[in-house]
Amino acid sequence: MRLLLLMLFAHFSLSTLAQEQFVLKGYGEKYKDGDKIFLSYKKGQQWTNDSVLVKNKTFIFSGTVSAPIKASVYRNQNPQFANIVYDHVNVYLEKGTIHLKSPDTLKHSIPSGTPVNEDFAQLNVLLMPFLDQLSAMQDPTEISEEKKKDSAYVSRVTREYLSVLKEMDEAKFKFIAQKPSSLVSLVALNELVKNTKWLKRVEEAYLKLPVALKASGMGKFVEQSINLGKKISVGMQAPNFSQPDTLGKIHQLADYKGKYVLLDFWASWCGPCRAENPNVLAAYQQYKSKNFMVLSVSIDEAKDRDKWLKAIREDQLIWPQLSDLKGSQNAAHKLYGITTIPANLLISPEGKVLAKDLKGELLHATLKELLK
Repeated sequence: MRLLLLMLFAHFSLSTLAQEQFVLKGYGEKYKDGDKIFLSYKKGQQWTNDSVLVKNKTFIFSGTVSAPIKASVYRNQNPQFANIVYDHVNVYLEKGTIHLKSPDTLKHSIPSGTPVNEDFAQLNVLLMPFLDQLSAMQDPTEISEEKKKDSAYVSRVTREYLSVLKEMDEAKFKFIAQKPSSLVSLVALNELVKNTKWLKRVEEAYLKLPVALKASGMGKFVEQSINLGKKISVGMQAPNFSQPDTLGKIHQLADYKGKYVLLDFWASWCGPCRAENPNVLAAYQQYKSKNFMVLSVSIDEAKDRDKWLKAIREDQLIWPQLSDLKGSQNAAHKLYGITTIPANLLISPEGKVLAKDLKGELLHATLKELLK
């Protein structure tokens, strides 16, 4: 019994040592007493959600983490129930006292006080001008149905928005080059690897990371994403596959040889996919008479079949809709090394990959040039 107690005590001590105390102190000149601040972060597979009230323009959280964790802080909006958040900021929870100081409220808070947050503050300084631009611009995914009728307006708004996003990505690459040993750089690469046009640059930057970052869970995920992204590249022959449509009829990619095919990967539960669907529909309607078609593959699961069918109806997706309903284990999804959705590939009549991830105005511009 004594030995058992000693073993349990030792285990408890080690577990305790593995946890490190953090204190998060926020100050904002325009906070009001009674403002509710929410803190949300994920430890392992478990989400932690906490909240406190502002007093004297200040709020304080405390807790423990075993390693630095990226968290989100929100003002007066519970992230569990809000579709759009208006005043929030990200921060890294790590050992020590972290300060979030702002000239107004959360949005312009600058993190400081701990190593990772000092790095994060440097990245934020680079990104903040672009974030301010985006907040003042029309989001292309939120254009009203009335304004969508003005194609020139939609084209201009989308082009300007994408231009700012590109500048933000360039700022991230600049930071990564300056701080290759920072956890913040690895997190930035994890965001950039989702855009296949940056794949080569992401791989070059990843190779310069220290071994410890590469060996981390996120480091291994980025490496896997790079390798999957290289499975199918522009100029390759698109591999054939077959999957059933909504009525069970089997379609093969090879069935559509002789046409320009936009192979589109999506899911009914994917918000960005649903936001992009009207853009794909507009492209289909404009170019379907010019030897162009769309072939969609959903990574919905069998239990969500009804939601998949409902989304097809709601988004008016009138081209072939395929799925083996195996979720992320979808055979075509794995064959093409898709790591994030929405994703697409433009395939030539000869079956070669011409381009990847054509979204928004870029899809229309590419098709216009190709099919003029």
